[in-house]
Amino acid sequence: MVFSSPIFLFYFLPIVLLLYLLAKRSIYLQNMVLFFASLVFYFWGEKEYSILVMFSILVNYFIGIWIHDTRSDAIKKIVLGVGIVINISLLIFFKYYNFIINDILHSLLDVPTLRPSDMIHLPLGISFFTFHGLTYITDIYRKEAEVSRNPLNVGLYVLFFPQLIAGPIVRYKDIDTQLRGRSINSEKLYSGTVRFIIGLAKKVLIANTLGNIADQIFALEHKHVSGSLTWLALLCYTLQIYYDFSGYSDMAIGLARVMGFEFLENFNFLYSATSIKDFWRRWHISLSTFFRDYVYIPLGGNKKGVGRTYLHLLIIFFLTGLWHGASWNYLIWGLFHGFFLIIERAGLGKKLEKMPRMVSQLYTLFIVVIAWLFFRIEHVADIEFYLKKLFFIDTYSSLAYYPFYYLRSNVLFTFLIAILFVFPVHQSSWFKTIMHLKWFREIIYVFLFILSLAVLSSSTYNPFIYFRF
Repeated sequence: MVFSSPIFLFYFLPIVLLLYLLAKRSIYLQNMVLFFASLVFYFWGEKEYSILVMFSILVNYFIGIWIHDTRSDAIKKIVLGVGIVINISLLIFFKYYNFIINDILHSLLDVPTLRPSDMIHLPLGISFFTFHGLTYITDIYRKEAEVSRNPLNVGLYVLFFPQLIAGPIVRYKDIDTQLRGRSINSEKLYSGTVRFIIGLAKKVLIANTLGNIADQIFALEHKHVSGSLTWLALLCYTLQIYYDFSGYSDMAIGLARVMGFEFLENFNFLYSATSIKDFWRRWHISLSTFFRDYVYIPLGGNKKGVGRTYLHLLIIFFLTGLWHGASWNYLIWGLFHGFFLIIERAGLGKKLEKMPRMVSQLYTLFIVVIAWLFFRIEHVADIEFYLKKLFFIDTYSSLAYYPFYYLRSNVLFTFLIAILFVFPVHQSSWFKTIMHLKWFREIIYVFLFILSLAVLSSSTYNPFIYFRF
């Protein structure tokens, strides 16, 4: 059940909000409503795998108490280790078992590949709820978060439906007080609703429109693909993945705010970045922060010499790629980013700071766009083909298809709007002047909502990229 689906918008969400409103006098009842609503939300998509989420909640709940109540530091460390092993084991088994057998062991040891009936199903959101469990028990061990003896609070923290499937990754200490008490006022209701509408419009009107074009081009037989078509597909995908994921994050933040929760931002105009380092400060901020706080710094960060720092960066981006999916292309994508981060740390970063901002932005954007090709093309053997097309090394094409075949007026308009709003135009004087008019803002928000619903009702194309992760 995605946020941009009719079943969510017209049935699930109104019922949950109504029940939540009826329980407004009791924070305990509100949490109960949200917990069971979240369980239904997950059960709708995964059925029997709801047991896996409940197991994760109970394990981390009891391990958190065990760590807190144990006086011996040595035992605390052992208990934390047990918790980490359990969480990581769940992630490895359900997310990477097929990859380990079919891609690694089959290649190295000629182990037979799994039959489709023997392959392990990837539960939705496992990367996110596993990371929530890890942050909870680790922060208790570090004494950065208070242990909760209320299983409902821990359960809601892990299972809360706005962030369950695709984040952002929320640390328990950031919403601990909100779980125990929060207020809802007209300002939160308004800003949360507006944020949800903006996210819905980004997803439905922009990401879906451009994603459909990218999918059509990448699905063409190789003989029909030209360099210009490949660039069009890749640029559409570059915009799609931003509006798709940031739109979903906007909807999650908006939904949480309507219910009294405040989540940290997860995106900050990433295509305005002036370096790859800056890009990772803007893209999927909660994931970058997780790997920094729970892997990079514990490994030693940049405190153990230049060589170790480079090694730590490679480890981080190897894990970042692996987190996104059990496939070689994601590993290549992660290590590609890691390679340029090392180059920047080795001296390129200082040179970029001295260059005109536009030059450093173009450098960053070029690297990021090329990297998205690795992210998008699942079969590694096809990556070389598309790279040759991108750089016009292979210029053969049947010419049966060409860019303007796909750039119909609505697509071209969407493409231009997407490029405009991928940058912080809201900070410009002309935009502030227009949006200062309250009546105009309200018309825009209502129009975006109605148009999004109209497009949803007339189209069956509504994928969400990060549901796979």
